[in-house]
Amino acid sequence: MPKYYMPTMLLSGRGCVKRHPRHFRLGKKCMIVTGRQSAILSGALDDITAVLDENGIEYDVYDKVTGETGISEIYELGKTMRESGVEFVIGIGGGTPLDVAKAAAVYAANDIEPMEIYEESFDDPLKVICVPTTAGTGSDTTQYVMMMLDDVHNRRSFKSDKCFPYATYLDSRYTMMLPIEVTRNTAVDALCHAVESYLNTQASAFSDTAALEAVRLIGSCADALASGNITEEDREKLLVAASSGGMAVAHTGLNMVHAMGHQLTCEKGIPHGRANGALLVEFIAWAARYDVMRTVDVMTAFGTDLPGLKKFIDAVAPVTEEITEDDIDMWLEYSITDTVSENCYGTLTREDEGQIYRNALMNKDRDYKKWRYNG
Repeated sequence: MPKYYMPTMLLSGRGCVKRHPRHFRLGKKCMIVTGRQSAILSGALDDITAVLDENGIEYDVYDKVTGETGISEIYELGKTMRESGVEFVIGIGGGTPLDVAKAAAVYAANDIEPMEIYEESFDDPLKVICVPTTAGTGSDTTQYVMMMLDDVHNRRSFKSDKCFPYATYLDSRYTMMLPIEVTRNTAVDALCHAVESYLNTQASAFSDTAALEAVRLIGSCADALASGNITEEDREKLLVAASSGGMAVAHTGLNMVHAMGHQLTCEKGIPHGRANGALLVEFIAWAARYDVMRTVDVMTAFGTDLPGLKKFIDAVAPVTEEITEDDIDMWLEYSITDTVSENCYGTLTREDEGQIYRNALMNKDRDYKKWRYNG
């Protein structure tokens, strides 16, 4: 039965942190979890600490989060929070700091072993406030948490309705300092979230609304992303799109794009959004094999056709790394067919998976003028 549950309080617009301080009044002490620079450069940290100071809330800052922050470090952070009397958590940054904040909030409220978090039987975590400084991950509106298991090649997610953020503040000013490459990669990642949600067997009228709005907003910024001339209005659209895409996948889960793109990131070092974008057009072509009208919905919302989307992806997030048959054979050793079987149209076989990789990454002449997928 279709359902919709998204308990996160969303506050948006310029200066929303200072305009809505009451949602920070969750206790006498908090932990701010962030990376080494983004919170400072974006201005988010100054705004948040000013609100905390004005409300007499004590805080510590953990600014050591990187792309290699693993479960042991997160566990120790949660333990430190529990021992020091932290009552709520504020995550500032992209997807990794937000996920670290969400996971640490679980460990802070639960005296469990690190891997027990994946049993998803823990008590309520500390409340988490998310302040994204990128527009792509959607972690600020989902119950999903991705962690690295102390090995950069081994990432694993868990989900719990208890892990929805308490509140999320969306201020596009915090994304203004993002480099153009990061802006493009995160926008493509958000687009993948939305498309994977819409072309999904778990989709409903509720998730569809959020997914198509995210696609439409990103499509309206396509020219700006391609040219690099991105205005604050564009930044606002991209930020809302990212959170909308998160709301969509919170209810459907992701699909083959993210599952397959993970291999490109782990084995080739291709940034997450660009890795996913490399597979997006081929995924849409695959979905058209089963429901061409929903793929038409996606392209109509974006404002182009499939060749046009391919041109956009190649312009803003091209994969220039060499991909070989040996690479694909290795990736197929970690086949994702079982992980997406519930969400993917039709029956995805290991052979299909290999062909999708080849078409997307090696067949440079594939023009996608025919919508129906023919292998």
